[in-house]
Amino acid sequence: MYADNLVMAPKAERFTGAGTGSFSLKGVLAGEAAWTIGSQRFRVAPGDWLIVERGQAYEIAVDTLEPSQTFVVWFADALSAQVASTRLNTVAALLDDPDARTPDELPIAHRLWSGEAVLSAAAARAAEAIGQATDQGRWDAILRSLLDACADLAATAETEAARIAAAKASTRAELHRRVLRGRAVLEDAAERSFDLDAAAREACLAPHHFHRTFRAAFDETPYRFVMRRRLERARRLLEATELPVAEVCAEVGYESLPSFTAAFGRLMGESPAAYRADFRKRG
Repeated sequence: MYADNLVMAPKAERFTGAGTGSFSLKGVLAGEAAWTIGSQRFRVAPGDWLIVERGQAYEIAVDTLEPSQTFVVWFADALSAQVASTRLNTVAALLDDPDARTPDELPIAHRLWSGEAVLSAAAARAAEAIGQATDQGRWDAILRSLLDACADLAATAETEAARIAAAKASTRAELHRRVLRGRAVLEDAAERSFDLDAAAREACLAPHHFHRTFRAAFDETPYRFVMRRRLERARRLLEATELPVAEVCAEVGYESLPSFTAAFGRLMGESPAAYRADFRKRG
């Protein structure tokens, strides 16, 4: 595992497993899957990406309303070290030593990323290549583009941390790490009652401090984040299942159908029923 690249896209309605391995990228092409790392659970839907560090133990569970297809890439240590060296060493250092290997890994702690178009596009190319007579040169280009996209996320994380109001870089980095833990709690419980206090406890911050820091780092409030994720899941259920709109409403945590319809309309510009009808026509 650590010496070779491995790309998989299995389909399953129900599945559980566990493992560890090299630096990896985990996502889904359809449906939903949940990966657990330590005490944190990450629910991954299409367009979401979970990056897992080298040697980090994880568990996976697939059991959703939709047919699911996961997509996982384990990167060979040598390849991830090359990309890390190129992206994280200075140009001057690389000129002096083109084979520099420090640092060996991209500095990206496990977390959920959403809406990363470049990463999704590279993953789509990899998914298409599975099962085809793809030559080694094309695979190398695909895998390097995936790792480059992962490296871009390290810069995004630095930008998020830099927006947090604290004098020291080390303090900003610690606060960023803490609000990410709280955000994972909000993400996992998005369909249940919004609980700012629970997220703040996970982050070891006072609720107001957590709210303020979250908004600074991610440019949206915790509540808006949860509502957006609920509606994104509703959109996916409308596209991929035949559940009645009222059941979709309940499935994503809304107690009132009129409230759900109004919120969905603000996000998508049309009612849930109209959106589903239009999606079917486009398909």
